[in-house]
Amino acid sequence: MATVAATPPADPPAPPALAPRTVAAYAATAAPTAMLGLPFSVYLPPYIAEGGVIAVGLVGLLFSLTTIWDGVVDPLIGTMVDRVRPGLGAHRRWMLLALAPLLGLLMLIVTGGDMLPFAALFVAMILFYSSYSLYEVAQLSWGSALVRTPADSALLYGMRDWAAKITLLIAFAAPAAAQLAVPGISLQGRILAYAGVMVVMAPIALYAIGRIPRRAVVVEAGIGWRREIRASLSFPPLMLLFGVQFLNSFAFGSLTSLFIFFAAAVLGLDAQSAVLLFASFVGGAIASPLWTWLARRFGKPPMMIAMGLLIASLLLLTLAQQPQGLGQAVGFSLLLGTGFVGLLFTYSMLADLIPQDSARCGRSRAAFLFALLNLMQKFGVAAAIAVSYILLDVVGFDPRNGAASADALHLLFVLQPTVSWMLMIVLLLAMHRLTRRAAASL
Repeated sequence: MATVAATPPADPPAPPALAPRTVAAYAATAAPTAMLGLPFSVYLPPYIAEGGVIAVGLVGLLFSLTTIWDGVVDPLIGTMVDRVRPGLGAHRRWMLLALAPLLGLLMLIVTGGDMLPFAALFVAMILFYSSYSLYEVAQLSWGSALVRTPADSALLYGMRDWAAKITLLIAFAAPAAAQLAVPGISLQGRILAYAGVMVVMAPIALYAIGRIPRRAVVVEAGIGWRREIRASLSFPPLMLLFGVQFLNSFAFGSLTSLFIFFAAAVLGLDAQSAVLLFASFVGGAIASPLWTWLARRFGKPPMMIAMGLLIASLLLLTLAQQPQGLGQAVGFSLLLGTGFVGLLFTYSMLADLIPQDSARCGRSRAAFLFALLNLMQKFGVAAAIAVSYILLDVVGFDPRNGAASADALHLLFVLQPTVSWMLMIVLLLAMHRLTRRAAASL
């Protein structure tokens, strides 16, 4: 009797190429976390301190404790997104689950946060930032499930970065507009104007979430935390990328933590420091689409190296000729902001590494890895703030008389981020070499 050969199972169909409407919808979902990132952290601590219920020293402790909490909860959130409530549309479900408490807690904090005692505010902040992390980790890992090529990942995360920068411009503009419209408006009034923009952005994000194609989250047998750690440590490109994220965030955190002092003591533009900071985000919004195109055309590690060299060169040039007057300072801030696009590269590089990591581990760890990447960003910024203020103390900088140590401050403003970006470039060159070697072996 003739035997019939068994037909091998067909490979699952590849996901379709990214459609423009998918890219646009995905980018729009970044608005809530962009709104509640850097600008919110600028306004929130002074607002809490102004209430007088919590001592100023305890306000710093409050935000330090929430950063520590992020370090604990982010990997757990990543694991939860990967392994709980799986199936088609799991990313969407997590984002929707996070959005409601995020909005509710935002309203609680901005309307009564300055009147809450330490313990109650601490609980509210922990729940707020946990919801924030859940939304962002689910969104980032959804993006990695949508892309199939390095060009796709550069486009998707590049447009996400661009949308985030547009949101940042609106976020910074809202309190300023409120201040112009209502002279003498309180700090709480300004932060309420800020939160009001979030009330508009949230429905847009909610609509966009429904327009993104669903992707399945498949839960497979766990490999245990020890093997998880070993699998990560034995994957050099992944570890290099974590180092790149930390160093880029450290450099960016160094600039932002010293920028106000630099504007006042070195440039003599204390009253215009907010304008200069705003200009830097304008520069980022203008340049983000160009960096996206360059990353798709020439690759991400080379373009991130170019970004680091560009900003370092601009900073070093100020040692020879610092900006004079408001016009030159605004131009300098615009140019400096064109390099604030590091997350465009790191997020898309991780999306490219996830299929290789899945093959090595036997299952997808997309959300877990994005949570770790976010954790490296938070640690980098926190470390930069700590080191910056320690070094300010070492050089004897006094905010009440900044001109007395302006030269030392200028050197610190230039050299601290520049050294960090140079170290980052070394890691990126190693990553690029590994990538080329892997491609040559295929």
